[in-house]
Amino acid sequence: MKALVVLNPAAGKQAHGPVCEALRLHFAASHIRYEVHETRAGEKSSELIRARLQESFDLAVAVGGDGTVSDVIDGLAGDSTPLGIVPTGTGNLIARELGIPTGIDEAVGLIAGEPCLKRIDAMRIGSRVFVLNASVGISASVIGSTTRKSKNRFGRIAYLGTTVLKLLSLKPRYLVVAVDGRAEEYRALEVAVLNCGMLAKMIYPKGPEIHIDDGRLDVWILGTKTTRTRPRNFVGMIAGRSSDLLPRFIRAESRVTIRSTIPMPVQADGDIIGTTPVEVELLPGAVTVLVPKEPVVPRALDVDREVIMAQYHPGLARSGKRASKSGVTTK
Repeated sequence: MKALVVLNPAAGKQAHGPVCEALRLHFAASHIRYEVHETRAGEKSSELIRARLQESFDLAVAVGGDGTVSDVIDGLAGDSTPLGIVPTGTGNLIARELGIPTGIDEAVGLIAGEPCLKRIDAMRIGSRVFVLNASVGISASVIGSTTRKSKNRFGRIAYLGTTVLKLLSLKPRYLVVAVDGRAEEYRALEVAVLNCGMLAKMIYPKGPEIHIDDGRLDVWILGTKTTRTRPRNFVGMIAGRSSDLLPRFIRAESRVTIRSTIPMPVQADGDIIGTTPVEVELLPGAVTVLVPKEPVVPRALDVDREVIMAQYHPGLARSGKRASKSGVTTK
């Protein structure tokens, strides 16, 4: 067996040595030949994957955070070559969604051992394939203004804290959302197309179950009851308390289109990719991923939310704790 390892040295800089050592030990023990390609700034891993897979590689391995994994999936979509994931980023939402261990030695050991094959869904937007989510509204505004320092320190899920603060100035917009051809207009702060259940539960724990391999997408529309929306309403929604926000989920079996009267930024998997209108096409079972027979259960999302929000505004974390003490569950 021959593996192409795409390693992002910028994701978890202290992980470089342990990753190389784990690859050497585990792959040698399993008689897996491999080649490591370290990515450079501005380089598209998807283009590398598409070009190099013609050279008889049996396996692709993505070493990095969610951005690296998403880029490699873009190159693999529609190909039968399986993907191994060694998470070295901060959020590692894709790995956690799939129950892949976040420890370097454990993750490499899984790939070289006896993993199971799992086909996961993806989303095509234009010529690019994404895996986590795409959205218009709060998240795109936050991503456009979050500093590189914060992003490097806290990963993609760090946007949650900035989101809460951004709500102070954002206003709802009229958006036309077409789900599988049926269009309706909404007055909304956010319209998100979700393929990752962990991310959805982190933001809105009371929402429906969303799985990365269920052959559908879930559209989250966050509307409002009043003309004014404050950050505490968003925090209250996360904590399970009543608020002026009206979340709605709609299942999509094929595609979702979002339109607005004026162009609005669109984000996908944590990057601004253009402006509205945007069409998201479901790609069922687009990629095969190596996963453990018994998925690793990630730590509680409630802890994650408090830690993330505390980085930006300590009062927000305290608000969540008060809700828990009052008997309101956030699970």
